[in-house]
Amino acid sequence: MEGTKLGQDEVVFNNQLSEEAEKVEETKLTATRLGEVSEFEQSLIDSSGETPKEAVVSVETVEETTTESQEDINESNFFQDAMEETFLSFEEGDIIKGIVRHVEKGGVLVDISYKSDGFVPNNEFSNDPNETAENTLNPGDPIDVYIEKLETKEGYTHLSRKRAQHELAWQDIADLVKSREQVSVYVASHVEGGLVVEYKGIKGFIPASQAGEQEGGLETLVGQTLDVAVIHSDRKRRKVIFSNRLAGRRRHDDAQVKQLMEELEVGSTRKGIVSSIKDFGAFIDIGGIEGLVHISELSWTRVSHPSELLGLGEDVDVFILGVDKEQNRVSLGMKQLQPDPWVTVAQDYKIGQKIQGTVSRTVTFGAFLSIDDKLEGLIHISELANEHIDQVTDVISPGDKVDAVIIKLLPEEQKIGLSIKRLNQDFPEETASETSTAEVASEASSEVSETA
Repeated sequence: MEGTKLGQDEVVFNNQLSEEAEKVEETKLTATRLGEVSEFEQSLIDSSGETPKEAVVSVETVEETTTESQEDINESNFFQDAMEETFLSFEEGDIIKGIVRHVEKGGVLVDISYKSDGFVPNNEFSNDPNETAENTLNPGDPIDVYIEKLETKEGYTHLSRKRAQHELAWQDIADLVKSREQVSVYVASHVEGGLVVEYKGIKGFIPASQAGEQEGGLETLVGQTLDVAVIHSDRKRRKVIFSNRLAGRRRHDDAQVKQLMEELEVGSTRKGIVSSIKDFGAFIDIGGIEGLVHISELSWTRVSHPSELLGLGEDVDVFILGVDKEQNRVSLGMKQLQPDPWVTVAQDYKIGQKIQGTVSRTVTFGAFLSIDDKLEGLIHISELANEHIDQVTDVISPGDKVDAVIIKLLPEEQKIGLSIKRLNQDFPEETASETSTAEVASEASSEVSETA
């Protein structure tokens, strides 16, 4: 026998292990995934042409399990969507209605149909210290609330009842200005010039002229409630003006209003009270019916705003211009009760006459001068000075008192032309009265554009 070298036995042994490992690798079964057909099952299929029953069952079981899981997920999502649809969409600053769930020592728990309940702290319940949640509310009562914060660290929605009442009260006042409906107010105090009153926590004022005559004076009304109408409101300035006098005139039913409309005749004169002042005119209460005096019907002179001539609650005489019985609308005028100055203007004024007036307003093409508080004349920009002028306001401003000479007189068109630069000139009447058609048309067009 031949001997072996040192380490030769170890090599042979390792080679034998490698051969055995390769045999094992060749005979090693391949793993199959759940639901897949193994090699053994495939061999049975090839030989018999049928799928083993065990394989079919395992596949169907997997499919049924997967389907049931998907149905559970769909059902869960449907339930979640249905729950979210029941929640309303809110934003901070909204005023909403809720239902009282529980009245606690610290405040009120409110159901607002949201993912979390709302809470009204006691300090947000009312401005009246005598009004508390415990003596006012019960579970199930409706409540108006203002959303201060949708979600707090504590997990609820922070609400305010007194803020909601304040906002709703201002909305009521805005509507009452338009409708003129009668409401009740509490007289808090008597001050110089009238009464301080409260309406749903908002302070207002009744001028003495709108409180009506009271035996013993206005101070006897403190602590009482009065029926009033809202005649003016300005939320930015927190200003509300009420009228007890006007409310008394508006206590009429539909039959009385209809009768009043039948009694009104175009061309007649009525007494009324200024109930509202707008940019375009003034509304006058003539005994339960409001009529409009358009700004153009206030005076024969130009009026920039009705407040220049009228005040709220003022007694006035008006002229009936038109009556629409179907719409219950009445058109009124005030200048018709004053003499028309244009009727006698040709007798009172003449070409070349020097007059003094006050600048009522300036426009791009000149300045209007008020004459004797009855008429207005136009100083064209070309008649302001001998030198060229770029802007009217460079030489004249509203409120200035100036002397001028009449260079044009057209009563039929209600126009008076004035000049400052010709004051010291001899102005022959026949020359002054000659005005080209083009000049008149140009000024008329400019004036119409400025008015528009």
